[in-house]
Amino acid sequence: MSDQDHKIPRTVPIQSATFSNPINAEIRRAAATGIYDIRGGGAKRRVPHFDDLLFLGASVSRYPLEGYRERCDTSVTLGTRFAKNPIQLDIPITIAGMSFGALSAQAKEALGRGASLAGTSTTTGDGGMTPEERGHSTKLVYQYLPSRYGMNPDDLRKADAIEVVVGQGAKPGGGGMLLGQKISDRVAEMRTLPKGIDQRSACRHPDWTGPDDLEIKILELREITGWRVPIYVKVGATRPYYDTALAV
Repeated sequence: MSDQDHKIPRTVPIQSATFSNPINAEIRRAAATGIYDIRGGGAKRRVPHFDDLLFLGASVSRYPLEGYRERCDTSVTLGTRFAKNPIQLDIPITIAGMSFGALSAQAKEALGRGASLAGTSTTTGDGGMTPEERGHSTKLVYQYLPSRYGMNPDDLRKADAIEVVVGQGAKPGGGGMLLGQKISDRVAEMRTLPKGIDQRSACRHPDWTGPDDLEIKILELREITGWRVPIYVKVGATRPYYDTALAV
């Protein structure tokens, strides 16, 4: 590129990754009509794909794998310190919790089957555990949520692990809502709430406010499950430095 090219002023604004032309058009439409969708806005950047998984090859500090003497092992074991039955995963990729209500019973069953075939775990999410999900998941993690929707001690004991939810990437510290049009008879019965009414999930747990209380709650969960299963704490990335320090 010549020096003359550098002197040409930019006449076209740089396209924003966050506020793209379609996003701006939707904002203008909603402002003009007063009608907007209650829905997720999507990611503000490109979402990682399976093709983005990085496999480290040979280098000066690492010899290539010797096929006859060692193998590429992707297995992960969780809960070896306190759980009598640690959870064994064939791959370090799990299916995150999605609520029954947002997903149908058939979708829950499909996720359980797929995760089992892949040798990993799936997670219940808000709304409780369904027989379809438990029956088709070899490794099922039970989410312990602020809303307590579908919370059942018997189902808690059926899980292979427990996940205490503090926050998540979709709504860290902000709670959530399941639209009334998704509240069927079965969903309403499991959540003990009216059918057809928007159901809001709380953003914080009612019985602990910090790491000291949370430690007591985890001990209670260990006792109710007989110290059999691992217990995780799921934290949305908000203040990673301080959250990690408190967790430690």
